Amino acid sequence: MKYGVLVTRTVWQLFDELRDREAILEKLPAFEHFPQMYPARTKGRRFRRHRWFQAGNRFVYYRVAGNNVYIRGLWPAQIL
Repeated sequence: MKYGVLVTRTVWQLFDELRDREAILEKLPAFEHFPQMYPARTKGRRFRRHRWFQAGNRFVYYRVAGNNVYIRGLWPAQIL
């Protein structure tokens, strides 16, 4: 089964400002076939029940719904 990868508008607008966007874009093609390969958050107020991975200095949060993977948020992995 092949999944579609969709990026929300706010995340897409942030891509212009990111230095490590290539690190994020390199990992997205793997979601077409293996969207559940990263762990899901079970606690917390933000991004609960979202899966996440680290790319560069960002955590990328996404959800799998039906045949689509929705990239829902970017969060800094370290405060500069």
